[in-house]
Amino acid sequence: MAPKKAKAKAGKKEEPKKEEAPAKRKAEEDKTEEEPASKEAKKDDVPTPPLPPGQVWKAPEPEVEERETDAPPDKGAAIKDPVIFNTVDTTLNLIPTLGGNVLATLTDGGMQYLIAGARANVGVKAGRYMFEAKVVEALTPFEGWGGRHQGPKPRQLLRFGFSTQDSPVVLGECEEAVYFDSEGAFCSGKNRSQVSQKFGREQVIAVVLNLDPKSPNANTLSMFVDGKRVAQPQAIPENLHGKTLYPHVAFRNITLQVHFGPSPLKELPFKCRTVGGAAAKDVQVEKKQAAPKDGMYEVILPVGFPDEGTFDALDAWHAKNPGYTELSDRKILEWASQSGLWMARQQGWKSSNDKPNFNFGVAGMDDFSIRRSLNAISSAMPRNYVVMEVKQNLIEADRKEILKRFNAPCFKKVAEVTMGEPPADFKKQQQEKLLKDKQEREDALHKAKQADKLRKKTIALRHKEMEAAKKKAEEEAKAAAVEAKEGEEEKKEGEEKKECEEVKKECEEVKKEEGTKMEVDQEGEKPKETEAAETKKEEVKEEAEEKKEDAMEEDDEEDAEPPKAELTDEEKKLWFRTATTADIYGGHLDRVFMDFSIPQKSEGFDDIRFAWEKEAACKAYLHKKVAEKKRTCKLEIVVPSEWFFTTLKEWQKVFGEWREKQTAAKPAAVPEEEKKEGEGEVVVKEEETKADIMTVEDILNVDGAPIFKEWEMEDWALVQLRYELFLMQVAFKKDVNDEEHPGIHESNIGFYYSKYFRKQLNPKFFGVETIAELSALVADTVKWDAEIFGTPLTCEASDLAMFTRLTESCRRIRQRRLAAGDETARLKIEQLALQQPVAAAPPLPVVGDFQKGGMVAPPRYGKGGGKNWGKGGHKGGKW
Repeated sequence: MAPKKAKAKAGKKEEPKKEEAPAKRKAEEDKTEEEPASKEAKKDDVPTPPLPPGQVWKAPEPEVEERETDAPPDKGAAIKDPVIFNTVDTTLNLIPTLGGNVLATLTDGGMQYLIAGARANVGVKAGRYMFEAKVVEALTPFEGWGGRHQGPKPRQLLRFGFSTQDSPVVLGECEEAVYFDSEGAFCSGKNRSQVSQKFGREQVIAVVLNLDPKSPNANTLSMFVDGKRVAQPQAIPENLHGKTLYPHVAFRNITLQVHFGPSPLKELPFKCRTVGGAAAKDVQVEKKQAAPKDGMYEVILPVGFPDEGTFDALDAWHAKNPGYTELSDRKILEWASQSGLWMARQQGWKSSNDKPNFNFGVAGMDDFSIRRSLNAISSAMPRNYVVMEVKQNLIEADRKEILKRFNAPCFKKVAEVTMGEPPADFKKQQQEKLLKDKQEREDALHKAKQADKLRKKTIALRHKEMEAAKKKAEEEAKAAAVEAKEGEEEKKEGEEKKECEEVKKECEEVKKEEGTKMEVDQEGEKPKETEAAETKKEEVKEEAEEKKEDAMEEDDEEDAEPPKAELTDEEKKLWFRTATTADIYGGHLDRVFMDFSIPQKSEGFDDIRFAWEKEAACKAYLHKKVAEKKRTCKLEIVVPSEWFFTTLKEWQKVFGEWREKQTAAKPAAVPEEEKKEGEGEVVVKEEETKADIMTVEDILNVDGAPIFKEWEMEDWALVQLRYELFLMQVAFKKDVNDEEHPGIHESNIGFYYSKYFRKQLNPKFFGVETIAELSALVADTVKWDAEIFGTPLTCEASDLAMFTRLTESCRRIRQRRLAAGDETARLKIEQLALQQPVAAAPPLPVVGDFQKGGMVAPPRYGKGGGKNWGKGGHKGGKW
């Protein structure tokens, strides 16, 4: 019974609701009609959300009627070629699967930062066509430890659109491409605008290219998500009108399905043909072979001498031979830049064109993991490669290591030698680049001068304004002073008048007062004359300044255009332009240039091509360049031998004994007042000096005394300098052990002196300024042949007495010149010139032969190394 009663009550309660429903619905309808206006008003008050730099916010456009209409049936023949991604039009980190319909990307070893790109082989040149993409998987790879910065954002990225055949494979800030990205932006060149919401996984994204001139949306690009339009048609740039545009995708850390038809995955509001079902007359198929006819892919190793147009020659070769993937550090940096990785512009002193610095601040890039990853991928991915390594391609051992990576039977290994005199077209290209570089420097200098002129002009204008303001303030102050003075005078005149009325009887005093007033008036006229003169002077000064400013403006008009650069006669003779950055940085080049060689087939090459000159000429040219480099280079790997240290130690021992014998043989010093006339002077004929001294066999017994009995500090410094320079020259030849090496160049003598004797060769200690002047002091021991250091002596390094004879002979000649009044013969040698070499550690062993690229073994920390380093060790002793 209770349920029936409840139902009856419920029925009673529902009846009035039914009666009230129409009125309530009407009120709600009236309310909804008022809401849109209020909502729109509120939208206007909402601030624009912040966007990343470079993006332009566009308010959502109101929905409009779709202007695109169904595509008419095309009775023409459809394309027969499948729409695919040619290998040469994809990046190395892209892996196509399932017949190329699903694209994946590598996400380890630095690859997680780089954008993968792929361009299709079929381009649209007319009509309206679409293709679709779907994000199958979004990945979040590990970015490693130790990076100063995070990787580029967003981590998962998709860009899809159309591009020309000349655009980079990675879609980015390029004038030859238009695309949408997963952030809802439309990009064309450097222009980026927000046009829709973001999209992501499990959504089918379609992009429609309309090149139909009869369509209301002609020359536009549209985006649809799951069959619905999410952005209004975006106009493509005028520079792309009339060009063939190819479907293009680029993505990072996602797996992407790409669909070209012939039927779409999601129907659009109108019927639109896909690129895969396009009419043959509306498209162009890029006939790039997926594989070469003979099944052999080429691996090119360019070989050229550093800083002689190596990379310019490679760029010219690429222009004539498209379809080759370059493996080099410069391409890695270019790829990273296109992927949004930022790197500080400042380069280290070791940076070079061949091995630039990696300074991204992210793990996987700065530790060169990306380089190792690319080397591993390239050997497993058949395609044509150019391995650009300037230093490694010149050294036999390094070339063999590179060829080992391409041992697969599908690779043909080729060396391309560009060495010697280049062809005329390359010379012309280098001259044009040299002139362009020179013009850029002139433009930069002109710009700096113009900025300096503008700065000076601004300062002069500001100074003029300050002077005008100062002058105005002075005039106002002067006017105020005049007014005050006139007021005081009027007041004084009133008082005087009142006084005159009161004291009429004193006429003489009144006359006197009037006379004083007349004098005052005359004195007041003088400043007016002075003021007029000053005003005239200022006007003349202002006119002069105006003329000066007019002249400066005329000069500015004349200098408005930068001067036109021209090549000098010497520059016109150059074969190669001088780059701002070296191909191999100097210190490294000095260590490896002696190992440079021309490739041989015995190294593993299938073919060797000589682009500029024949093999014999290239070998002769390389031999000549290496010989020239030997003259001026610093051989940092040269290590003083054991023979040098033994000989030097023996010299230091004998040198100390000689000084002790001089002290014992030299008589006690006689006071100046007790000296007799002529005492202490050496009077010897030149012929006798040469004959007697240079033929002395026992230098410790010359007329009963050592040959160095009369020596002063200067003589000991010179005999030490003679022997050290002679010993360094002999030891260098032994340590280099290269008959073709000419010797020590003048510019490097200080470097090797410091390397052998562990002290600086400072000419100022000997009272001279240059190495040439220092050499003149010991001209009997040092000679220069075409800037190469040598010696005229033929004695052995063990003949120490020879250097005492030479020093004594020069001392006696110097004494005669001084006695004759020639003060230019007086030496100004400092005590620091007698500084002894620092005790050097024994030489480190050399691993391998120096001629064959031997390197010095790592330093040893004492005898035991490891736990207790040497005698002191880390635990309880001296370091």
